[in-house]
Formats: sequence, structure tokens, C-alpha cells
Amino acid sequence: MKILLIKSVEDLGTGGDVVDVADGFARNYLIPKKLAVRATRGAIRNAEQYRKKAAADQARILSEAEVLAGKIRGFVCTLKASVDENGQLYGSITERHVSDVLIAAGYDVDPGHVLLVEHIKTVGEFSVPIKIYGDLRALITVTVVPEDE
Repeated sequence: MKILLIKSVEDLGTGGDVVDVADGFARNYLIPKKLAVRATRGAIRNAEQYRKKAAADQARILSEAEVLAGKIRGFVCTLKASVDENGQLYGSITERHVSDVLIAAGYDVDPGHVLLVEHIKTVGEFSVPIKIYGDLRALITVTVVPEDE
């Protein structure tokens, strides 16, 4: 189904773009969430308005994201975990653990935005990238220490 995006949708396009998507995706997600409309002649005539509004929204979101990235960049957190005598964790530190620490510190970071290559399973210091918006990333430091320290 051809649709006209009203707002920018990550990995799909920006507002004002006409894209072809699966019918179910358009009917069940994009149109009900008011992210897109069917690409009729009348809608396509309004595409320029959608482009201008999307560009303004994009600029605002990007500036807010850069401010957030500046605040998060360099953030250091310490997580305590149960470990064996070799420094191996009995569980692992996941995206959820890192997200919870960031939320407790006042940053609204979804676990899906914590980009761990694999879960942390040893004691030590790790650099963890956080996806802020689009390609904008901020590195934080996660230090894992034994629970008894």
C-alpha cells in the first residue's frame, strides 16, 4: 500500500515521503497512530506541508537529543552483583539493569536503547553505548563490582 508519511518514522522515511509498505503495517500501525495517510492525490498535494512540519519537528527533536547526549556522555554507574571466586557473575548485567540505573539518575532511557553487544558476565569496567536518537550515541561507563564490597 502506498502511504504518505505525516511524521518521520525511523527506518521508513521522513514526513512528506510517499512510501510503499505492507497493507497490515499501514492499516494496523501507521494510520491509527496518525503517522501516515493513504497516498491519495489530495494527500500528495499536502506533502510539502508535511515535509516542512517534519523538518521543524526533526530539528527540535535533534537539538533535545544532543542536549540529552551531552548530559549522559561520561555518566559512570556502579552495579553490584553476586560473583564467584573467579570474578564471574552468577547472572549477568542486562540492558534492563543499565536502563534502571539511568532512570534512577533521572534520564529516561528505554532498555532497547542500551546497546550491549552481549550481557556483562564478569567484574570490571565496561563502556556501554546508549542510542539517543537516530545515529546519535553516548558512551557511559558501567563498573561491575562484587556484592560484598
